[in-house]
Amino acid sequence: MVITKQGESYFRIQNGETVLLIDPTNQRSVRGADIVLNTKINSPTDGEAREDLIIDHPGEYEIRGIRVEGTAVSGEGSTIYRIRWEDLTLGILGPVSKEPEAKSQLGLQGVDVLILPAGGKNLSAAAAAKITRQAEPALVIPWGDLKAFTKEMGADAGNMENKLTFKKKDLSPKAMKIAALAEN
Repeated sequence: MVITKQGESYFRIQNGETVLLIDPTNQRSVRGADIVLNTKINSPTDGEAREDLIIDHPGEYEIRGIRVEGTAVSGEGSTIYRIRWEDLTLGILGPVSKEPEAKSQLGLQGVDVLILPAGGKNLSAAAAAKITRQAEPALVIPWGDLKAFTKEMGADAGNMENKLTFKKKDLSPKAMKIAALAEN
């Protein structure tokens, strides 16, 4: 699996020939994607001609063997996604201003990889650290104020990388490695 950060909450995840985009910034970005997840309602890709590949609401979906479960974040107009892709489980929390209710966060529990906002103009670094500790992912990819998040976690993110490449066997459960991705 290869993960790159394309913008604030815009990520590109590729496994083999299959490409999944999270919160792409415009309709043109969608070209070449197999699945598009919009964590916010009324995102720039709403209304795209390839509607069958765009998931932008809570529910259960299966596209190309990838299982996606979306849960609404109360009062935020946002969706938390849990993605089961081959042998990996990913949790995605998009831009939110406050910590989601506990029942909304259930989709993030026990994921291998967690992508979430951490500080800055979105979720506070302290709330992001709390969610991360509860989810116990092997790998967390925060975006926002990385320095504040790592301080809250009492950890070091290491060097900024342009992309993250890994397989399930590379992840250590409960190790909670923090990956810092630079925008491409």
